[in-house]
Amino acid sequence: MEEQESLHLCYRNNELFRHWSPTLCRLEWEMQELDSITLWREVEKVLLRLKSEKYHREEMIQYLFGRMMKDFRAVEDEFGEKRIRTVEQAECSAVTVMCIVLTLLMNTVEKGHEEEGFNHQPICVAIVGWLRSHPHFQFLMDDFFARQRGFDGKMVTFTPSDPLDATSKMEAFSEEMRKEIEDMVQLIIGKTQNLQRCFEAHWENWKQLWSEVCLDNELFLLLKKVNPNKNDWSLNQKMICNVIGLFRDSTKIGTSISEINNMISGKNLGSYLRNHISYGTTDCALNKEQHKKIESIINGFYQQNINC
Repeated sequence: MEEQESLHLCYRNNELFRHWSPTLCRLEWEMQELDSITLWREVEKVLLRLKSEKYHREEMIQYLFGRMMKDFRAVEDEFGEKRIRTVEQAECSAVTVMCIVLTLLMNTVEKGHEEEGFNHQPICVAIVGWLRSHPHFQFLMDDFFARQRGFDGKMVTFTPSDPLDATSKMEAFSEEMRKEIEDMVQLIIGKTQNLQRCFEAHWENWKQLWSEVCLDNELFLLLKKVNPNKNDWSLNQKMICNVIGLFRDSTKIGTSISEINNMISGKNLGSYLRNHISYGTTDCALNKEQHKKIESIINGFYQQNINC
């Protein structure tokens, strides 16, 4: 529950999340839909997967929809108990996620340029073409566009932002949140500065990786949790070491774990560096989904495996 509350505070920075919230809450109450935080996390996963694809992203829509249909059949509740859902419920959840993704991608268009083509138009066309005959899709889109005024009585407007572009996504955050993210990125780069010697050609991607990790609300909150307790970095040292190990393995950097350990700390952090896929153990701060998120960001930097 604490994690849900923290994520809700982060998501509330997003104008479109605030606009979607009344609809999502009503669906949860009336139709036993998944809660808004769970759905928005799925939205972020879809966007991350789309971003990792360099070409023909629109062709991923049906595949991602099918994957969500499977994932939404069995979900865990807030107490960790698995709940089996009907095919119809899973389908509605997948449609809801795709509707939200659609509105986020459409929001890249600035006011007055609606008739012009835009970068993500093929993806939007694919989503609409796949779902437009679905009653739940029609209901959601009608409800979204019907609310033209906020609770304050003012006309609803959205700041144009590209969810597949890190720079644009950063601009959508409040000034206070932007500073917090920038400070976190600089702190991590400072703690890992000595790795520049072995990362060499990958160093710019290493820095960009943390910029994108910190833009993910769930991963950013995890970074802020001090782990292990009272470590001298005063943040999630275990997670950072896991990511170093993942980055090393993904890019096939030849530097040994012991050498990397000596570069970043005088303490023995080798087990954290080595066991980044040992989910659920004391060596790994990441769960499988979080690991896949970060791996997807890394893979997005490279069109093919790089041998160093």
